[in-house]
Amino acid sequence: MLSILDKTASLSPLISPRIDVRRPIYNWHPFKHSYSKSLVDAVIKEFELKPGSWVMDSFCGGGTTLLACKEAGINSAGFDILPFSVFLSTVKTGSYDTDQLLEERKKFAPSKNVSLHFSSLSTIPIAKKAFTTSTRTELTRIKERIEKINDLNTKNFYNLGLLSIIESVSNTSKAGGFLRIVNRKIPPKMVHQLFFSKIDRMIADTQQFNCTYKHKAVKVSVKGADARQLRTNRKFDAIITSPPYPNRHDYTRIYSLEMLFDFVSNNEDLKSIRYRTLRSHVEAKRIFQSIDYERPKRLAKIIKDIQQNGVNNPMVVKMIDGYFEDMFLALKQMSNSLVKGGKIALVVSNVRFAGISVPVDELLAEIGSQVGLTSKAIWIARYRGNSSQQMKEYNRYPSRESIVVWEK
Repeated sequence: MLSILDKTASLSPLISPRIDVRRPIYNWHPFKHSYSKSLVDAVIKEFELKPGSWVMDSFCGGGTTLLACKEAGINSAGFDILPFSVFLSTVKTGSYDTDQLLEERKKFAPSKNVSLHFSSLSTIPIAKKAFTTSTRTELTRIKERIEKINDLNTKNFYNLGLLSIIESVSNTSKAGGFLRIVNRKIPPKMVHQLFFSKIDRMIADTQQFNCTYKHKAVKVSVKGADARQLRTNRKFDAIITSPPYPNRHDYTRIYSLEMLFDFVSNNEDLKSIRYRTLRSHVEAKRIFQSIDYERPKRLAKIIKDIQQNGVNNPMVVKMIDGYFEDMFLALKQMSNSLVKGGKIALVVSNVRFAGISVPVDELLAEIGSQVGLTSKAIWIARYRGNSSQQMKEYNRYPSRESIVVWEK
């Protein structure tokens, strides 16, 4: 019988990335849909991973697993379908010559004449509301100067500095699964001040990291890949990751401002990525079909109950059903990537639609057995409140956020 262990006392303070808000490098860009370094450290200890071990993260997001492993002397490989996540994880885990960064900082001056044209700024709907004309001009000036940096590593470092201030100088705010329009009224001259302040802090963080961590042979790689068709040449000792939750949050919308500056040319490019992401939101499409996936009987009943109660978007039912088929494919690739005896720690959250609870953790534990994984336990990390709409109609019913643990 599957063990469901209440570990809220120890894990609840670690599950949220908020505790990393002042932690150097981890806070270079606020990737809110993540977990903390301390949680990764706890899993590393629980799995008894040692320096030189290999860890994989199939949904690397903001790079927390990879960076924590680097600090622990553990080799890692991260993958993500979102280009911005690949970039963010790459820069956070990169190695930098601080003298070179400082030398570039000394001669850095935004271009006076703007010749770059970001077509994506005018084709992506949210971008039209996000920036004033003057703010857009100042951001473009900084971007044009960054593009003149010859060393790719240094250029990426400065590009992340720019992307990290995007939200703070825009009329948007990340709120749950979408960008909310706000009215910040940021003076254009503040754009440069915020950018240079961020770069200075990032350089200081790099100096501190280089002095603190002196692992000579730690390897980190980050690649763009779909977890559902992931192929790796290496077998890993462990996988520490968190897929998107089936809560309708669409990362291509949440991080659309970051995406439009470097990773898409127009709105069609953004939509193309959106449609190919994991079916955790209603706009994702069925890209892969598995002939050996067996839908759990429990899931079939849950879907029927949700249909009977009714949802405000009929695509929600298809999303829920598709999510577990997609996760079957992702788990199958994870299983193929593990050494015998290797372990997986998968951070997920249960959800609730039309008053019906969907035990995502238990369903995934069951699906894992279809791909050769042995479910060891579900660690309950914390309880999350359901949406205001759900509470109004069906009363408060917290859903648990958990870590599903398997062994191959």
